Amino acid sequence: MKEYKIDLSGYEGKVREVVSEAVQKKAFELGYIWALNGKTVVFKNELYLFFNNDYSISYVDSDGIRYFELRKNTEISASDFLALAPEDVQDAPKEPEFKPFDRVLVRDDDIDEWHIDFFEGMNKDKDAPFWYRCLNNSWEHCIPYEGNEHLLGTTGEPK
Repeated sequence: MKEYKIDLSGYEGKVREVVSEAVQKKAFELGYIWALNGKTVVFKNELYLFFNNDYSISYVDSDGIRYFELRKNTEISASDFLALAPEDVQDAPKEPEFKPFDRVLVRDDDIDEWHIDFFEGMNKDKDAPFWYRCLNNSWEHCIPYEGNEHLLGTTGEPK
């Protein structure tokens, strides 16, 4: 599931409560849940809602702010979030363009550095968070080494 940060600071009072409720109900439809409350609408007068890749919704805290500040393109308006379709939030793995023992660059998060590994295959469980099985580990992101050598050891994005 994709990660999002929704800024509700532009809404006040009852309007913020209504928008927050609508966003939460839409999140439940898309497959997100509150880590502790499941699919119960929760309203606290918070300025931000976070939707994490582990399917959970949370309110802002100092760790959450730092986590989302390090990511690119995670903030979305409440209206744009309400317009999302289920296929928009799924981080579906691309079909592998690799053969066993191909050299690849791998990482789990956008803030992680790329590491080199050898491709083995795809995880059979499509709901698994780490789709790409390699010699050293399973990873969420996997790109060809050839043509991307300059990214090794960096957090850069492939072109």
